[in-house]
Amino acid sequence: MKGKNVMKIITVGALKGGVGKTNFTFNLSCFLAIEKKKRILVLDLDPQGNLTQCFKLDIDKPWAINLFNDKNNNITDIVFKTNFENVNIVPTDIEMSELEIKLSSQFGREQKLKNTIQKNKYFLQTNYDYILIDTNPSLNVTNVNAYLSADNVILVSDNSIHSWRAIETINKQWNNIVDYINANNNISAIVLNNFDTYTISKDFIENLKDSSLNNLLIQQEIRKKQVFKASEITGIPVVKTLKKDENPYFNIVAELEQKGVI
Repeated sequence: MKGKNVMKIITVGALKGGVGKTNFTFNLSCFLAIEKKKRILVLDLDPQGNLTQCFKLDIDKPWAINLFNDKNNNITDIVFKTNFENVNIVPTDIEMSELEIKLSSQFGREQKLKNTIQKNKYFLQTNYDYILIDTNPSLNVTNVNAYLSADNVILVSDNSIHSWRAIETINKQWNNIVDYINANNNISAIVLNNFDTYTISKDFIENLKDSSLNNLLIQQEIRKKQVFKASEITGIPVVKTLKKDENPYFNIVAELEQKGVI
């Protein structure tokens, strides 16, 4: 992995669990690596470690917690290879949940990850086209770090009214945070995942039409099909199992590129 490069950092977030955020991060990272030939580093910041499990890594400690350590934050020491040539990962496990307590009393706690990325800037820009950050469904200190470090944030929702309201809530909360610290709201796209045409409600459609976030919506949704869920379980991304005309990631990535998100 060599060559100078303009790298982008993308954080994937949600406020409601069960919308397939990690599944989306896994399949997006593999699509960019396999189809677009991009060099990807994924950071698993969710203590559940689901993204780490997608890549079938068996680890014994929450390596990603070192990203928030001022003294021991050499990223080269915590990057792991995956089964995919162009995808590396900084993995984690449940012990990552201790991070919130550790950060709570620290000065500049919201900027820890950004500082680590800056300190490792040469290595990262030389070796990767994208850093994709997976988060847990909240806006805690860990995730504020992930959002502040990103060039762009992609939010994931399903087609339930509760999930869309959660999207509006997290956008409002993020607006308040960036206003307070004099930063920009970098939420740049919303992807509809687990889209079920049989259960979509009129309330959801009306909320979608009236929402100020409508302009961020990616038009290509990801339908609720077993093949997408299976990719997370088997560790085989849909870019390897679906034909081009069946794979929504072709259109999703094209639209994200058009919007300048990736």
